[in-house]
Amino acid sequence: MLALFSPAERVRFIGVFAAMLGMGVLQMAGVGVILPFVSLLSDPSSIHNNAFLEALYNGLGFDSTNSFLILLGSVLLVVLVVSNVITAFTLWLMTHFAWSVQRRVSSRLLAGYLAQPYEAFLNRNSAETGKNILIESQQFANGVLMPAMKSMAFGITALMIVGFLFWVNPLLALAVTLIFGGAYLLVYLTIRRVLLSIGHERMQANTERFQAVDEAFGSVKEVKVLGREGHFLERYEPAASTFATAMAKSQLLGQIPRYAIEGLAFGIVMGAMLFVLASGQGLQSALPVASAFVVAGYRLLPALQNLYQGFAQWRFNQSVVDTLHNDLVAHGISGGACDFASTHAGAQPAPPDKSAAKLPFEDTLQLDQVSYSYPAADEPSLRGISITIPKNSFVALTGTTGAGKTTLADIILGLLEPSAGEIRVDGTALTPENRRQWQANIGYVPQEIYLTDSTVAGNIAYGLPDEAIDNTAVERAARIANIHDFIADKLPSGYQTQVGERGVRLSGGQRQRIGIARALYHDPSVIVLDEATSALDNETERRIVDELDAMRGGRTLIVIAHRLTTVQKCHNVFMLDQGRLAAEGPYEELVLGGSTFDKAAKS
Repeated sequence: MLALFSPAERVRFIGVFAAMLGMGVLQMAGVGVILPFVSLLSDPSSIHNNAFLEALYNGLGFDSTNSFLILLGSVLLVVLVVSNVITAFTLWLMTHFAWSVQRRVSSRLLAGYLAQPYEAFLNRNSAETGKNILIESQQFANGVLMPAMKSMAFGITALMIVGFLFWVNPLLALAVTLIFGGAYLLVYLTIRRVLLSIGHERMQANTERFQAVDEAFGSVKEVKVLGREGHFLERYEPAASTFATAMAKSQLLGQIPRYAIEGLAFGIVMGAMLFVLASGQGLQSALPVASAFVVAGYRLLPALQNLYQGFAQWRFNQSVVDTLHNDLVAHGISGGACDFASTHAGAQPAPPDKSAAKLPFEDTLQLDQVSYSYPAADEPSLRGISITIPKNSFVALTGTTGAGKTTLADIILGLLEPSAGEIRVDGTALTPENRRQWQANIGYVPQEIYLTDSTVAGNIAYGLPDEAIDNTAVERAARIANIHDFIADKLPSGYQTQVGERGVRLSGGQRQRIGIARALYHDPSVIVLDEATSALDNETERRIVDELDAMRGGRTLIVIAHRLTTVQKCHNVFMLDQGRLAAEGPYEELVLGGSTFDKAAKS
């Protein structure tokens, strides 16, 4: 748990721990003042037998023991109220601390996941990532950190109260400690394995719940058309049932001992009174001791219950701690590296052209014997690819499905690291150190344009807060992408029109053009279109490619295309086949050459 704290949080935790100690001292004081006060009530004359009380009685000018007892009772009441106020404040402090840690842990997780290379996302379900950031970090705060701090706080309180009871009557205190403590310990040891098991079940079921919901609403159009609502509901229900059952079992196992032990406590208090009376002491001497044990029990039982519940919830949520700890450590931002997250979480992002200097690109982009294999893949996706792309050229990467086009594009984009070979920009090798500088040159248009539920301007200036959007750059990009007139004339609020979730209020061609405008917003020198027009009809696709060729204006254009008829204006075409470079050259030459390229073009 401490490994998930930042250095600043560890310092704050010391302050929280000090508050726990103060709470324990005041709780003990609240119990401790009961004994002398009840003794005075049972024998008021004993005021004059105690030197301190006698001096206080005379110093304050009292002439009535009743008035003096009222004063002492008022002081006792103040002590009890103050101890409760401090307890409430300590609980507030712990709660505030726990949820501030949750916020920072979730921010560190998000920062860590986003900082991972693109390859890390290929084998990880996005629903699990979102669940860890949003839900499991909450479970950590509410089900691990808060119970752990309560265990510490009330454990300190219980120790101090037990210490006071030993001072009052060691034999009775030993009996109370062994019976109460032994009862809770026995229950915990009996159910600890059950708690760990249902904790694993809860976490697995929670992941399955998120996956079912994410997949259902991620493809809601297909779900509605095909009538597959029942399928996703059937996937969700068993996971939801397992999750609910695990949570219910956890809460039940955390509460059951309380009621049994409260009855046991009442019997112990009665037994204590009978023991005192049986030992030959009169009711006058038994009453103060019995009162002290009653008040001690009133304070001790909740403390022991909180201590037990803390251990039980910790055990139940052990898998949460393990998962978050492993992810944070794996992403290199746990412990002392938490400054990374604190620096980036909440910071306003700067446009790429301002956050990183661009890698100079004045001559050529070269791929020299580049190969790549996906993790756990049997065969490489690319094998010894060597191509040269001059600046300001219009080139195409083509081939059948699975030929390696998108993989090659991802390598050019700097998303994947070649397994072998080298990428050079103007002779400078592309490395992890300068990759971000190379990416600052690139505008990317993916096959599926993702639009957020925000304005048209917000989607073109993707990832920037409203106050950081350059509206002039937005309009310039929209004009180049041939969508400005539609936005200005057809949309009710122009660039401030909400596009709906995933752009459902726009046609496919309109979403495509907004995606192109997004790629042009930062005025990149290289534009990569990864089958960005494959979902369009032939005529629309050809028109968009023609427009891209016309609007290049000194830009390098790299198009990944499946249909070859749309790349006729390219300066050079690279055809891939099973991860290898099968053909290269201008479109006309390759078609006339009767190569594999020609066969693909005719198909």
